[in-house]
Amino acid sequence: RGVDLEANGGEVVGLLGPNGAGKTTTFSMVAGFLRPTSGTLSLNGIDLTTSPAYMRARKGLVYLPQESSVFQKLTVEENIREALISLTEYEKNKRLKQLIRLLKLNEICKTKAIHASGGEQQRLSIARAIALKPDLLLLDEPFSNLDSQLRAKLFDHILKLRDEENMSIIIVSHEGQDVLGLSDFIYFLNKGKMSSRKTPFNSYYNLSHLSNSKLFGIVNQINFQGEQIRFRPDEYHKGPGLDIIYENSIFLGTHYLNYFSSKKNEQIILSSTIPLDNFRSIRIKKKLAN
Repeated sequence: RGVDLEANGGEVVGLLGPNGAGKTTTFSMVAGFLRPTSGTLSLNGIDLTTSPAYMRARKGLVYLPQESSVFQKLTVEENIREALISLTEYEKNKRLKQLIRLLKLNEICKTKAIHASGGEQQRLSIARAIALKPDLLLLDEPFSNLDSQLRAKLFDHILKLRDEENMSIIIVSHEGQDVLGLSDFIYFLNKGKMSSRKTPFNSYYNLSHLSNSKLFGIVNQINFQGEQIRFRPDEYHKGPGLDIIYENSIFLGTHYLNYFSSKKNEQIILSSTIPLDNFRSIRIKKKLAN
């Protein structure tokens, strides 16, 4: 209802929302599995909801599902060659080298896909999906089965795709952190309704919609001087203002999460580089969302 989404050339766009928000239905319409009951869906100015232009234009669009989409018994190189079957031998060899370099698959190009790791299979799936240089790549929960190191590597590969292939990429996820650093713009979907187009900074620091904000992590919410205030764990300074009671700190490698309570017994979580066990009061400093 009221879904309006735009992805321009060379942009990474994130589509976020909780389970049941309508992400799958929206993505299925963009991918061509469902036809919209009203409105238009266009790629490079061609209306995809009409025929025969519908099928012709869809050649510039590729959907990559969450599950691995590779031939397990073929080698990595054979998998990519299969996706390039429509090209001449010269074009095929040239594009094969480009994809192996871009997705860093050179060390396993002779390895059968069944013996590749989860992260390698994910990169191979992407290589196959972009083999014929689509204008739009749709990624459905691409990070869900990857650990933190593999996620970081895949982030880098996706950004290189944007820069080197100049393709539009839409990523659907229910995890805000998966798309926050990747996306040029972000849309939120809630109960079938789409938000306006937002920058990642605005998406993170504009806390007017609580459920959307929680997709990116911790949101503190307190009542202070008769006003309800929301703020992120980094939006504070030490100083007189809000009295807090220290409880404990948790070390997460790159930073600490420090747990406090207010005099009204509201939980407050602050991030820092050292434990904040000597804090007794803070000043909340909101960052202006751009």
